Amino acid sequence: MKRSLRKLPIILALLLALAACGQAEEEAPPEEAAPEELETPMEPELPAEGDPIRPALLEGEARSPDGRFLARVEGHREGIASGGLYPAEKVQITDAETGEVLWEGDGAYTQSILWSPEGGFAALAREARTWCSVTVVETAGWTSWDFALPDGSPIPEYTALPYGEPWGAWQSKGSLDLTIGRGGDAGEQRFYTCAVVTRDGSLQGTVWEESREPLPGSYDFDHDGEPEIAELVEVYGDEAQHRTGWYELRVRTPDNRLYWSRSRHVAHPGWGSYFACRVDGADYLLRYEPVMYQGLATYAYQLFSLGETGEEQILREGSVEFDVNFGSPVHAQFDPGAIAAFLETVRGFLEDSELLLTTESGEFRSGGPGAEFRDDLEFWTGDPLYDGGKSLEENIRMIGEYWQEMRTAA
Repeated sequence: MKRSLRKLPIILALLLALAACGQAEEEAPPEEAAPEELETPMEPELPAEGDPIRPALLEGEARSPDGRFLARVEGHREGIASGGLYPAEKVQITDAETGEVLWEGDGAYTQSILWSPEGGFAALAREARTWCSVTVVETAGWTSWDFALPDGSPIPEYTALPYGEPWGAWQSKGSLDLTIGRGGDAGEQRFYTCAVVTRDGSLQGTVWEESREPLPGSYDFDHDGEPEIAELVEVYGDEAQHRTGWYELRVRTPDNRLYWSRSRHVAHPGWGSYFACRVDGADYLLRYEPVMYQGLATYAYQLFSLGETGEEQILREGSVEFDVNFGSPVHAQFDPGAIAAFLETVRGFLEDSELLLTTESGEFRSGGPGAEFRDDLEFWTGDPLYDGGKSLEENIRMIGEYWQEMRTAA
């Protein structure tokens, strides 16, 4: 204890000296920050200790489907890193043979390219910590269009593109589906469909918002033993901008890749129906279009499965044409036996089916047994002469003979 007391004055002196040094450091004026640090809007996110900071890469298929073009990133900026990446300086699309730069835009921390099936368009998604954007480039004249919401506003700040799932899918040439937002705790996902076209030397786009609803059934339309995802989509119209909405049936692979899709409208030229049918224990899609214009009718169906890439593989198909304009000098055929045989064939498929989508009679419907679908029969069963005690062929013949007699009597 005595030894410790002897050392106490020495320890106190050392502590007072250290305190004086600290006070001197605090009173010194702060150094000016470097100009580039003052201009930096956010603190850099550095990778874990020991991990190098890498230049950002281009994700997606770099080469166009036709092999003519090659996308790449060029250079990077080292001013600030995010997620272990330096942002790319430029994104370029080049001639695959010569390397000539045909189009270029600013790079970002992440960028992903999505080519349309025929290579006529490229959709480029770019993303940083507080923003994201999607630009569509057309390869004929190398003009571009920046995606905006239907009201013309840009994608809101702090909105991210989906992570771990596709942000876009080309349905066809000039038709692109987009998903904005990550969903869940990261914020609501919103869905859009875009139509792009070149007018007056520039690329222009039109955007509709859509809603998506998974259908409850389990269907294996490609017969690979793993069910696909059947999805019902409503694309919203805008009366103020004279845009008409429509409905779509989509089939996605189990990993959520768009596999097949078709659309239907409630306007008469777009009427039609899709059903999921069971035939010999396997799932098939049935497309049914009983079309009539001014008494001229063409009823048609296709029963098909889906191939590896979503192509339709027809199992059965058929059609019938007839004309109820009796008395007209250009009156065409009216064969009650052929009409009845066609309708009965379709009714056979509908007996073991589920309605997926119909816009027949200008009314959207989905769900319920396909056997309850009667729009194709109402033309006959709604006639006052229809007799439920007779066969369909007998009724069609009787009604046809009556119409013919009434319209040719004059």
